[in-house]
Amino acid sequence: MNKYKEALDEIKNIVLDKSGDGYRTAKYLQNFYYSSCETLQELVERATPKKLVATRHTRRCPSCNRQMSDINNAHPNMKFCPNCGQALDWRDIG
Repeated sequence: MNKYKEALDEIKNIVLDKSGDGYRTAKYLQNFYYSSCETLQELVERATPKKLVATRHTRRCPSCNRQMSDINNAHPNMKFCPNCGQALDWRDIG
């Protein structure tokens, strides 16, 4: 499990108080933690490599649809989309 996912899971356990013994934090802290969970979730999703979308003539970022290469020219050394920061998975492209 990656460290971002572990951090997110720990915050969710605190916010949702899965221990069953009542609220551990004030409501404003819960709202703050909930917002932090959403931010961390976005980071986890961006850090998780996604396969490129192959169209007839191009390969595109799965998150923002930016063209990453033409269909015959893969760039597997490009690990992240320069437009949105999405981690890219170039496996099975060639």
